[in-house]
Amino acid sequence: MNNREKIKWLEQYRREQSRLRMLCTELDALRAQGWELCRARDGREDAPMPDWLARDLAQARQEMEVQGARCVLLRRRVVKAISRLEDERQREVLCRRFLQGQTVAEAADEMGVVPRRVEQLQTEGVRLLAVEVQETGTETAKKARLKRGTPDL
Repeated sequence: MNNREKIKWLEQYRREQSRLRMLCTELDALRAQGWELCRARDGREDAPMPDWLARDLAQARQEMEVQGARCVLLRRRVVKAISRLEDERQREVLCRRFLQGQTVAEAADEMGVVPRRVEQLQTEGVRLLAVEVQETGTETAKKARLKRGTPDL
């Protein structure tokens, strides 16, 4: 894996986390709209939710839970890869940049160094990073189906 691919892999956690936040927001909005609809329809605070709405909410909640699990697993892999670095400052920079989402300037300010030093530590840390990209047979088969245009069954 080259440095560009490693950075893309490290940035994937932040993208997945952003997707999780979006799903949480959508679930909250759907829930609020659902209860508003029920109150408007029945004129009561404790109005029962229609089955179709309950199913939609359950599906949205399940999608959010799956995304949450994906984030947890990815974060564990990123933390494991970063923790293998020998240099403490490189580990700190990679954690700040890719797990906490800090900018170079923010990381530099909090670490008490100039931004150029953060960039140097990041470049060196990424270069030394040993990333284990493991694909299960299921993931490999799914990718092959997608390339062929065959949907999941």
